[in-house]
Amino acid sequence: MGNDAPSRRTALAALLSAGLATGCSSGARSVASGGTATLRYFFWGDAGRAELINQCIAVFERDHRRIRIKTSFVGFDAYWQKVTTALAGGNPPDLLHVDYAWLRTFASHDLLADLAELTGAGKEIDASAVVPALRTAGLIEGRRVGVPLSRNSIALMYDAGLYAEAGATPPDLKTGWETFAEQTARISKFTKGAQVGVDNPGQNYMGVEMWMMQHGKTAWTEAGQLGFTPDDLHGYLSFIERWRDAGGIAGARVILEAKPGAPITARRAASMFEWDNQVGSRSEARGTRLKLTTPPTDTGTSGLYAKPGMLLSASGATPYRSEAAQFINFMINDRRVAKILGTNIGMAPTTRQEGAASTDDPFVRLTQGYEKRIAGVAAATPPAPGVGGSTLNVRLERIAEKLGYGVISVDEAVDLYFDQAKVVLS
Repeated sequence: MGNDAPSRRTALAALLSAGLATGCSSGARSVASGGTATLRYFFWGDAGRAELINQCIAVFERDHRRIRIKTSFVGFDAYWQKVTTALAGGNPPDLLHVDYAWLRTFASHDLLADLAELTGAGKEIDASAVVPALRTAGLIEGRRVGVPLSRNSIALMYDAGLYAEAGATPPDLKTGWETFAEQTARISKFTKGAQVGVDNPGQNYMGVEMWMMQHGKTAWTEAGQLGFTPDDLHGYLSFIERWRDAGGIAGARVILEAKPGAPITARRAASMFEWDNQVGSRSEARGTRLKLTTPPTDTGTSGLYAKPGMLLSASGATPYRSEAAQFINFMINDRRVAKILGTNIGMAPTTRQEGAASTDDPFVRLTQGYEKRIAGVAAATPPAPGVGGSTLNVRLERIAEKLGYGVISVDEAVDLYFDQAKVVLS
């Protein structure tokens, strides 16, 4: 999802790592006969998403007369302050959205309920229809602490018209990175620097993870440690430096000037690597209907995988685990949910919901078509980031910014990243 302010995200991770009371309830209770359970549900998003989720809840409540869901939402940036404060203050929601980068951190403090005993044939959560590539998403050391509510994948979003005008060819899985770099430089030259060929994929974890997976590594191991070496990162950042020097990707100043948006939406870049379900919002912000294609690769491996767009979890302290699990099951399996949500939160996580989203929306069709094209080359969900992984992602952004401004060298950037990883992950 989006990237929030580094200082805020670091502070939240520090709050968690300081040691929150677990609040786990070993004796979860259900609704007493004739009673009603009211579950508090926190999620991130805007008013449009809230309206869609509330429509889903209305359907659920009609089918489950003794369960009521009370929602609370804020934007992604503010969400982590809200949910962490609630968890730390002993007033957690019963249900909450969790980003994959935070899953292991929350789970390590026993803040999320283990739903494994409520998952299976004849139980509250039927996970049998979860698409195969997503089935391990939400599992931490054998505990089912989250259920994928959606899925998405990395794509290159690009302005096909500008690419064509510049005589540049968008990549596919037969395109090498050096060839793609040459194509992006054509766009920068054609626009005389008004727009670079592509946003900088070295500025955050998305590009690093994609590169590592193309080269047979994962960003994280099952044990929550880094899955790549300093040499691996050095090779990637060295390529990014050469690419930027050749003029094909956004420099630090272009990225800064485009904030709080992105270079592609500010019409400072012709393309960007982004989660595929964001193509509609990015297109709207740019004022051009963007297209989707795969990243280039030097190895024949796509580097793509099924990412849980968000996970739905139950708080470890909720007294209503069974009711929470029933709602989770509804959200991942009921076709009415997929019809209401479309691709607002990502593609459907289960085969039961696939194809239920409206095909009237051209961006829904575009995303669905892209997901079908990559189905045979995308890997299963890799291990969740380690405890403190979200903080380390922010540190990477800061390091990339320094590298972009020429404040540090590639050697220094790699050393700094791994030095900080030792501290953050210790």
